[in-house]
Amino acid sequence: MDASEGVSGRPAKGAVLGVDYGTVRVGLALGFRSSGLVIPLPVLPHPGSEAEVVRSLAAVARERGAERVVFGNPLHASGAPSEMSRAVGRVAAALGEALDAPVVLRDEHGTSKDAEARLASLGLRWWQYDKGRVDALAAMAIVRADLLAENPRLGLLPADPEPEAPPPRAGRKERRRRARRRR
Repeated sequence: MDASEGVSGRPAKGAVLGVDYGTVRVGLALGFRSSGLVIPLPVLPHPGSEAEVVRSLAAVARERGAERVVFGNPLHASGAPSEMSRAVGRVAAALGEALDAPVVLRDEHGTSKDAEARLASLGLRWWQYDKGRVDALAAMAIVRADLLAENPRLGLLPADPEPEAPPPRAGRKERRRRARRRR
């Protein structure tokens, strides 16, 4: 039995709230541990203080029934903490005290750039999409990575069914008989 399974051996249930913390907006996403489904949530405008962000995130986590909160940790490419990662750590610690759910940090390296590339692959230019959408997609990537780390089987696709063989082609006599019937 792995960490993603409950006592009965069934997949763990519950939701995971993903947070892409920023100084202007806070991207949110909700992932479901049993199915691996990840949905975007409305982006929170940053209220200006970390205490207000913690209150807002605690309210969202309670409202959505999140059993765990995952913050994207914006480390430098070298792995060293950045100024923003220290702010994320402070908010995560304060949220951990406000909630009965565990709050974890996960490396978010490249999630915003991947979100922008995803929108660009849809034919959108940077001025054509709301920046909050980038934050929501980044939060979705953070949750997805956390769910896959917990249960790698969520990333597997079901086996493709065997393709059906095409019906046998009618012979020359059969084609002539059908042609005569159509007349």
